[in-house]
Amino acid sequence: MPLDNKPDPPDIAAALRSLRWPLAAIAGLIFALTRLAETALVGARPLAPLVRTLDPIFWGVLAGVAVWGVLSWAAGQEQRYRTAERQMLGELRLANQRLALLYELNQRVASSDTLDDVLDYAITLPGKLVNARAAAVVLYDEQGATLTARCSGLNEEQLAAARAACGLAADQLPPLAPHLFTSHSRAPLGLQACLVVALAERDNPPLGWIECYLAETGVLAATAPAGAPPGALDTLLVTVAGELAEAIQGSRRRARELASVVALEQAITEERTRIARDLHDGVAQSLAFLRMRVDLWEDWLEQEPQRLHEEFAAVKANLRHQIEELRRAIFALRPIELSQLGFSGALRRFVTAFAEQQVWELELELSELPPDLPHALELAAFRFVQEALNNAAKHANARHVRVALHLVDDGLQIVVRDDGVGFDPGAQAEAPGTRLGLRQLRERAAALDGRLTILSRPGQGSEVRVWLPLRYANAQTAAGARP
Repeated sequence: MPLDNKPDPPDIAAALRSLRWPLAAIAGLIFALTRLAETALVGARPLAPLVRTLDPIFWGVLAGVAVWGVLSWAAGQEQRYRTAERQMLGELRLANQRLALLYELNQRVASSDTLDDVLDYAITLPGKLVNARAAAVVLYDEQGATLTARCSGLNEEQLAAARAACGLAADQLPPLAPHLFTSHSRAPLGLQACLVVALAERDNPPLGWIECYLAETGVLAATAPAGAPPGALDTLLVTVAGELAEAIQGSRRRARELASVVALEQAITEERTRIARDLHDGVAQSLAFLRMRVDLWEDWLEQEPQRLHEEFAAVKANLRHQIEELRRAIFALRPIELSQLGFSGALRRFVTAFAEQQVWELELELSELPPDLPHALELAAFRFVQEALNNAAKHANARHVRVALHLVDDGLQIVVRDDGVGFDPGAQAEAPGTRLGLRQLRERAAALDGRLTILSRPGQGSEVRVWLPLRYANAQTAAGARP
């Protein structure tokens, strides 16, 4: 049976208090009569009549007082016992309610897949914890700005008025311990105070806070059992806030992981598309052309044998070129080892291996690159270097290549320069069927809100400059982590 429905036992203390006077009188009368009988049996003595009169009266009164005192003491003990029992029952009911709330919190947190699920449940807790009339959940984003993620019981204007009445600022740091801000002016809906609870797990910085708007401050005392330690409610609030902070952190982490997986899948798809296009436009078309040439060899065997020898030499050269193209494509399919080697280490290994394959003299500059570059920026920069080197290998006929990466104007600048044959960028722009790699670079830079500059002249080599903003990469990394 629930504790709230348990019938109260009979009030023995009240019965004892109501019967103590009659029982004391009866006890005194019985004792007095007993003494009278005893005196009558003893016999006559001097002053016997007076003694016979006063003695029963004295002992009767004394007996009545004794009975009254015993009954009063018993009634007091019973009353104190009942008070302690009611207090313990109240504490037990409250403890059961809080345990049920914590169990529900753990169940909801465990079943919440997204940040929205966690916040939708968090906004309901102030009403259950402190009978709040309205509530708001405020979170910090990745840049440290505050955002009201959820609000209940107040619209936007009323929330601003309630905060102003309680002296709250939207961008202030919340107190680490639960703190009550009383209203100094007229607040909407008759709200008198705001209880602020920081969303923090253990000693970590807070992720935000919960605002619990109260119609009366006495509700806080009502939620704590009589005689409970002053910090009992604070302990519960801190525990709940810690669980919510852990859930928010976990949902943000899952969102970042999902965004990374999506970005990786997108990068893989782009690479597959690029390689397929390169194979189709390069190796596949060249092999198809060779097959057509082979069909003519039967006629040349008898009619033009000398021309057939020349054709064999051309085919050998073409096949060598296609083999190099296939090797480049296979090299590009090798996995990027950013997680194992870090960005600088993976890029250095790739560029060095590529230069050795092409027999280039390599100049590589990776100075002053911080170790905590956003992953989206690292992946994009790696792809730009890879594409630029592929273009140089296909078209430049270079002997010396320089690759440099620097932080410039809140962004990452990538420079790839070769001393090859060069070309006219204007003429290439007018010939959309050529230099597909450059077109891919332009599309990538535009998609990342970056800038691409191509400097080249026939016979003077080429230089590709790409600038990628850090803010875009940070936004991409944090996209899944924001409320």
